[in-house]
Amino acid sequence: MTGLAIKTKSRNSRDKPLLLIAVSAKVSKKAVVRNFLKRRIRAIMKPIVKDSKFDYFIIVKPEATKMNYQELKNEVFNKLLITNY
Repeated sequence: MTGLAIKTKSRNSRDKPLLLIAVSAKVSKKAVVRNFLKRRIRAIMKPIVKDSKFDYFIIVKPEATKMNYQELKNEVFNKLLITNY
């Protein structure tokens, strides 16, 4: 499944790394579902972003609504390996 797209960019002179998560209304019309996905992805990315030298932009696709936590975590790690975090 490809429920995510991840873009990385090397961080400039900011103190904290940036984590942006985009979940459009096309993913789910319910804000509760969109916020739930954002919270899950933020929890998965927290240890990665903490000591990273990159900024991350994650685009969530509709397929992500059907994934459980472990599948979503595996998807994030697979995408990060591809983008060389």
